[in-house]
Amino acid sequence: METIRATVESLDDRYFIKINTENMEIRIPMSDDKPNEVKSAFNKIITRIKGGEFQIKLEEIGEDLFSLVANEYLTQLNREIQEVHGVMKQYGLV
Repeated sequence: METIRATVESLDDRYFIKINTENMEIRIPMSDDKPNEVKSAFNKIITRIKGGEFQIKLEEIGEDLFSLVANEYLTQLNREIQEVHGVMKQYGLV
């Protein structure tokens, strides 16, 4: 299983999880309520699931609130990725 690295980044007091895959950059906003950006990020993750199993790991887990929240967020997201991959495999989509 491939491990994809992620970081917590801030830009103008906005925080997001930045996930770097081979073909694209995925940003999940953490400090703003931006449902369309979250939906777009999840669509990119689903597209990436078709390429094979993977997990996302935070490069550095700091002591700040955003790093701790991002780590928990990615833990749950990894569970969801595995579940979606299993369902896609069951239906012959991967």
